Amino acid sequence: MIFQFETIEAQSVDSIPLYEGKIPFNLPTIELNESSSINENGHYLVTNVSEPELFVYLPSPDKATGASVIICPGGGYWVLAIRHEGHDFAKWFQERGIAAFVLKYRLPEPQIVSSREVPLLDAQRALELVRSNAPIWHINPDKVGIMGFSAGGHLAAWTSTQPISSTRPNFTILIYPVIQMSGPNAHSGSRDRILGNDPSEQEAEAHDPVVNVNDETPPAFLVHAADDPAVPIRNSINYYQKLLEHHVPASLFTIPFGGHGFGMNAAGVSWLPALEAWLQWMHYMP
Repeated sequence: MIFQFETIEAQSVDSIPLYEGKIPFNLPTIELNESSSINENGHYLVTNVSEPELFVYLPSPDKATGASVIICPGGGYWVLAIRHEGHDFAKWFQERGIAAFVLKYRLPEPQIVSSREVPLLDAQRALELVRSNAPIWHINPDKVGIMGFSAGGHLAAWTSTQPISSTRPNFTILIYPVIQMSGPNAHSGSRDRILGNDPSEQEAEAHDPVVNVNDETPPAFLVHAADDPAVPIRNSINYYQKLLEHHVPASLFTIPFGGHGFGMNAAGVSWLPALEAWLQWMHYMP
């Protein structure tokens, strides 16, 4: 496996391309170049991704638990908030003995790709890569999780509710996730990017993780603020309740204040101790 050397916010991080050779569903000629920017909140954003990759954060051997997590940044399927919803969390997991992989996935940009399904394809490919490299990275292939924020939360839940077990994670972490693709709780921006402006009911249901939860859906930990103005907390509540109906272990950590896109700290308070406790309960951390 060939590693590339990338620099993220003045820190050197190893990365690995998701695909060798031709990248599925990329257009023959791509005129948009990948770009990055800092928004008004100081968040580092990446867009126009045409060459998806994984950034690799392996823990020291003396700390390694064998568990791992693939992290899907949010951004409404328009951009990737890859630092505060990606690399910052990868370092947190790495420090606690969990291997972390930040997924720079392609977005449904019609000037780059011919299919709106490429985020799912990239997430599934990431799971395949991590599991196939498990012996090299000292990872347990049965302890590979996925984590997502906002639209990245939709991607993580979407991946978690697919029927093929080899490309489904073992656990799911969803932070203020977009879940529903129709009705009053849907995030219209994310929905329109994945489904277009006028999807059929059948299309919406096929892309709605709540509809597709079953007994095989992996356990989940969810975090959501009650005052989220962008993605109603009902997205997390409905997914959580559906998991319970199917007797899937799940925890929902609700925050009274925090809004949307808060990353590690909601209204200045960290929710990460709750995640750490859940990982211990589920035996992904000692």
